[in-house]
Amino acid sequence: MAATGLSASGNGAAIAGGHSALMTTCTDAGCFTRAGAANGAVTGAGLALEQARLQAAAAQLDQVRASRARIVEACDAERRRLERDLHDGAQQRLVTLSLMLGRARHRAAGADPELAALIDSASQEAAEALTELRDLARGIHPAVLTQTGLRGAIQALAERCAVAAAVTAVPDGRFPATIEGTAYFVVSEALANVAKHSLADSSQVTIRQVHGWLVVQVSDDGSGGARPAGSGLRGLADRVASVGGVLRIDSPPGSGTRLEAYLPCT
Repeated sequence: MAATGLSASGNGAAIAGGHSALMTTCTDAGCFTRAGAANGAVTGAGLALEQARLQAAAAQLDQVRASRARIVEACDAERRRLERDLHDGAQQRLVTLSLMLGRARHRAAGADPELAALIDSASQEAAEALTELRDLARGIHPAVLTQTGLRGAIQALAERCAVAAAVTAVPDGRFPATIEGTAYFVVSEALANVAKHSLADSSQVTIRQVHGWLVVQVSDDGSGGARPAGSGLRGLADRVASVGGVLRIDSPPGSGTRLEAYLPCT
C-alpha cells in the first residue's frame, strides 16, 4: 500500500507537472498571440503613416503643377499684352514716321537732292527698325496665333523657315491658349534648330489630335545628333512639362532628327 501510495503520489506529481507545463504552454501561446497582434498594429500604423505621407506628397505635387500652370498662363497673358502694346504703340509710330519720311523725300527730290538722299536713308532705317520690332513682337507672342489659331500660325512659321518646311497636317478648331502657345513655340524652336544646326534639305511639321493629346511632330533629313541636354531643347522640354506634356527627341547621327511633343488638350 505504501508503494501504491508512492506510485499514486508520483502519478499525481506527474499529472500536476503536466498540467503546469500545459498551463505554461498556453500562457506562452497567449504571449505569442498578443505579440503578433502588437506587431500587426505597429505594421498597420506604419502603413497608415506611409500612406498619409504619400497622399500628402501627391497633394503637394498637384499644387506644384497647378502653380506652374498658373505661372505659364500669367506669362502668356503678359506676352500677349506686350505684343499688343508694341503693335498699337511703337509699331504704329514707326509706320507713321515712314509715311512722313516718304512725303518729305518726295518734296525734297527736286529742290535738294542731298536732303532727299538723307531722307531716303532715314526712311530705310525706319523700315528696318519696323521689321525688327515686328520680329521682336512675334517672338514675344505671335499675333497670328491669336487671330487665326494654330493652322495660320504654323504655316507662317514654315514660310519663314530658311529650310524648306512642309506642313502636312494641323487640326482645325481652337485649343486652350497655353496649349496653342506651347505648340507654336515647339515648332518655332524646332524649325530654328533645323535651320541653324541640322544641315537638312527639308523638314516636315505635323500636328494631330489623338485621344485627348495634341501631338506635335517636327522632323528633318539632316545630320542628326541633336543633344537633348542642350539649353534650347532643355528649355523647350521645361515649357512642355509646364503644361503637363512630354517632349521626346529621336536624333541618331546621320539619320535626321524627329522631335515630338505630347500636349494635353482636354
